[in-house]
Amino acid sequence: MHASRYFPVSASLALALSAAAPAFAQTDSQPWVEMESTSFNLGVGGQSGDGILRLPNLGTNCAYPFKISGFGAGIQVGVSRVSATGPVKNLTRTADLSGEYSAVQGESTLIAGAGGISMKNRANSVTLDLKSRTEGLGLGFGAQGITIRVNDPPTNAPRVYVLEFGFNKSWVGEEARGALAQIVNAWKCRYVNIEVVGHTDTVGKEDANLELADKRSKSVRDYLLGAGVVPTRIATRAAGEREPLVPTGQGVRARVNRAVVVFIR
Repeated sequence: MHASRYFPVSASLALALSAAAPAFAQTDSQPWVEMESTSFNLGVGGQSGDGILRLPNLGTNCAYPFKISGFGAGIQVGVSRVSATGPVKNLTRTADLSGEYSAVQGESTLIAGAGGISMKNRANSVTLDLKSRTEGLGLGFGAQGITIRVNDPPTNAPRVYVLEFGFNKSWVGEEARGALAQIVNAWKCRYVNIEVVGHTDTVGKEDANLELADKRSKSVRDYLLGAGVVPTRIATRAAGEREPLVPTGQGVRARVNRAVVVFIR
């Protein structure tokens, strides 16, 4: 079983971007970007740069690096660095950040080293509302257009996971924790939802089994929350003994039915 991880971001790049980029009205659940380009050649229409897409709407520490070209087109004499940061709107897949962007509103030329501009991806509805800054002796640059390429390879991780529990137990055991770690590595930082369904075998009363199934599903949810998955992405449901994974007679102990099934939607 292969688990796909979100892309690591170097500490030096993250520090440089956070130090250089101006602040904006960020919310805890809003995707946003930081980008920076340095070492401009005069007369060239913009240079390549680096950026980070941050996705707090998915979970903690969800970040994807990307490359920019054309960032700083129309650079003026003496400018040594261009940086920008701002929220990303209408993003439903990480891959949709990639594309060519053109200005839709705002100042196309920065004044006295700082300004703002809104840019839209020509291939979809993703927009960037950027607050920008230049550093050096010049006054700014003309933000005529940029191209972003984010590395977001598809994952081949499973979309259904079965976690078994001990008899009359509701806590997550070692084997189940291993499967949950795979879920976190593969799906925490992707645009998916997670459905958690608790099951039991047919030993005991139906209402007690329903309560036990609920506790099992919530134990799995609590593990995912502890790993940093945003709560709104997780839904739990108790099936109890009414939806056995393997049909049995009444009063039959069956470990395969003492389970939580996790669906990636």
